[in-house]
Amino acid sequence: MKNTIPMIIAVVLAAAAVFAVSRMIKPKTEDGERRMVAVVAAAKPIAAGDEIRDTMLKMRHVELSSIPARAIPWDQKNRVIGHKPTRSVAEGDYVLLEDVSGWRLTLPEKVGEGEWAVPVTFSDSSLVQFLQPGTEIAILGTFTVKKTVPKMDGTEKPDEIKEEATSVIFPCVRILDIGGGDGIRREDRSSGGVTIVVSLTPQQATTLVAAQRTMDLYPALRRTGDSGTLKRRDVGMVTEKTFDDLRKGLEPVSLPDATGK
Repeated sequence: MKNTIPMIIAVVLAAAAVFAVSRMIKPKTEDGERRMVAVVAAAKPIAAGDEIRDTMLKMRHVELSSIPARAIPWDQKNRVIGHKPTRSVAEGDYVLLEDVSGWRLTLPEKVGEGEWAVPVTFSDSSLVQFLQPGTEIAILGTFTVKKTVPKMDGTEKPDEIKEEATSVIFPCVRILDIGGGDGIRREDRSSGGVTIVVSLTPQQATTLVAAQRTMDLYPALRRTGDSGTLKRRDVGMVTEKTFDDLRKGLEPVSLPDATGK
């Protein structure tokens, strides 16, 4: 009996260890830290020009934050079969949209799981000419902030003043389409800009719709796959105080009467 007690304790501890490890490696989909997505990958080497067959493909799970912008969802794999890749794909590599000749996702198929497609028009569309579907951008907004300034003697109602502020609204947004869905960049007559369709969570989509009514929005191009500065609070906010601080300690510059002297 004495010999069995240590054995029972060892079994219990081993089971607890296995359970703990399984919890550690399990994708954290509930809290959003590690949301896994199934995409199409090559089960064996695929040469350029070879017809893709079902046996050449396999499912590959990858974190949503690390998925390539042009990866093909696993539930769309049947649409890949029968097409010929434009490049050689090594075993285990992703099969990307640009690898498959003659196949193109529709806009609804581009929307990520649990996300919504939302149109957005920017106040300055100069950068739009450099954007493509799949490009990642940040969205900045300039808006009016109301502030109360107390009276010096404190006897009267404080004054309310308005000042402009600029901040990052969304640090990383994926572009689904540009223009009318056919690659043509049509001008939006109401705003004079090109309509961009982006993919966002429902809460973010609601915020973006409201932001377009109250803010001037601007895009900022991100490097593809860049994981830096993903939190909005990391960037901060630019206000009139920002420029007041720039002037501190600086002496005014006097221009000479004649240029070059």
